[in-house]
Amino acid sequence: MSEHTDVIVVGGGLGGLLVACEVLRRGGRPLILEAGPRAGGVAATVVDNGYLLEPAAGSFLLPNPYLTPLLAAAGATVIPATDASHRRYVFNRGTLYELAGPAAVATGLVSLRGKLRLLGERWVRPLAGPSDESLRSFFERRLGPEVGLLVATLMAHGVFAGDPDRLSARAAFPALVELEDSAGSLTRGAITRMRSRPKGTPRSKVHVAPNGMAGLTAELVAYLGDCFRPNCPVDAVCPDGNGWVVSGPTDERAPAVVVALSPSAATAITPEPLSAVLREAHAAPVAIVGLGGPSADLPLPSGFGALIGPQTDLRALGLLFESSYALGRAPKGHRLLKGIYGGAADPSVMALTDQQLVELAVAETAKVIGVMPQPSWTRVVRHDQGIPQYDTGHVAWLSRLDDATGALSGLHLAGWGYRGIGVSSLAKHASQLADTLLHP
Repeated sequence: MSEHTDVIVVGGGLGGLLVACEVLRRGGRPLILEAGPRAGGVAATVVDNGYLLEPAAGSFLLPNPYLTPLLAAAGATVIPATDASHRRYVFNRGTLYELAGPAAVATGLVSLRGKLRLLGERWVRPLAGPSDESLRSFFERRLGPEVGLLVATLMAHGVFAGDPDRLSARAAFPALVELEDSAGSLTRGAITRMRSRPKGTPRSKVHVAPNGMAGLTAELVAYLGDCFRPNCPVDAVCPDGNGWVVSGPTDERAPAVVVALSPSAATAITPEPLSAVLREAHAAPVAIVGLGGPSADLPLPSGFGALIGPQTDLRALGLLFESSYALGRAPKGHRLLKGIYGGAADPSVMALTDQQLVELAVAETAKVIGVMPQPSWTRVVRHDQGIPQYDTGHVAWLSRLDDATGALSGLHLAGWGYRGIGVSSLAKHASQLADTLLHP
């Protein structure tokens, strides 16, 4: 590799790809080393018999100030989701409720007492001093016990497959906590944010990659060209004078290195004491169950999907109506559903066999949609390393992680184990890293 390499990125998952692409977009020269034969990490789209199942994130919001220019530079193909993506559901107490904007408050999803308590949110005083509350504690304090538990459960399950009693509100959903920090209330903070929005600014909408996330990562790899190198496992990342040496099949050197691996994988190649801090990270295994079949046999509602509330006997964390909001995810005249199981919310479900998981998903889908589905296509994808869990203490852990990396000039960390697990969060962090890497 050329001696003009600005940064070596270890790991070709989506986090690493976005960092490398952003550096390249700004005129820098990255080298990305991926241990396997392909890029994408957990974004390994399943394409089979006309079905396209995303075992990880399958959509993102655009426009986005960080992601939009990066995708445009790479020539990535993205399209808006269908109008059905605006329809969201919650299954709670044996009933499927549609969330149709503010009118959702008028449904039976929340009791009259809960609605009245919700109206008092703007007069709830913030806690004195810095805090690191659990997600449930934060929302119950602000919204009351009924609505707070409901919102905390839906957000924990829908984003992290997490436990609302353990997830940190500040680490997992910093933008929401910032509303309270800045305005003393979620309501006042949201109103202030809306008023400060420049006129004419387009609202972000759900978009998808028509060829799947695997197709999207392939386009990012094509943009990187010879800056992407597959089948290059890394054994160690070590300081080397004023730069870094990355040891693998060959030794590569650069002024800076970004380790874009999960914290558990990064511990094996990073120097102490950084690796000791990385060992403290938490993740939870997740299983994805895909059910497909003719429309008559899998009559899904029109919408994005249904999250599962706290007052139910279902083990699913959420059911996504994939073929409803994303065209091309099922053959013509067919439907595709994605069920999400496990996580920190229900880790014991991972002990079930694939067949048992399919049977569970079929039975629980029947309870949600009111009709027994008869899928002719099924698939189970297990993520044993799972989804990172930003539990209480995560903010303090990040501070210690920053101290450890700060003592190792030129070494950086990236990926969904740290500061956001969504595609937009990864793009934002990639932009911040590019600033540091190209303008130290």
